[in-house]
Amino acid sequence: MKRAMVAMVGVMLLAGGSLAAQDAKKVSDGKKLWDQKECAKCHTIAGKGERQSKYSALDDVGARAKEADIRMWMKDPKKMAAELDHTPKTKMSSKIAQMKLTDADIDALTAYMLTLKTPAKK
Repeated sequence: MKRAMVAMVGVMLLAGGSLAAQDAKKVSDGKKLWDQKECAKCHTIAGKGERQSKYSALDDVGARAKEADIRMWMKDPKKMAAELDHTPKTKMSSKIAQMKLTDADIDALTAYMLTLKTPAKK
């Protein structure tokens, strides 16, 4: 019984480490996609990129937005924009369509954005 318990704990620890590695890879892939898809042409992180409006800074998007909302901005930006209390200067829907993001791309970009939790310095 004791051996079985030790073995089960070991498997759980290994699985947890594997999941953490997968998450780290997803975040890394998301950062690469951020650069490849030139997201900084419309958004900023840590002062880098084109600040189109006060809404384009994504420094703390991981702290202020739900994962599902971040994902939906990439899947259906028209729907998300319709829920805003302002009209975006640049419509994300016109840009996202050109990017042809796959579900894996959206997963990776979402994982990266969820790591962004520090408000922009003013």
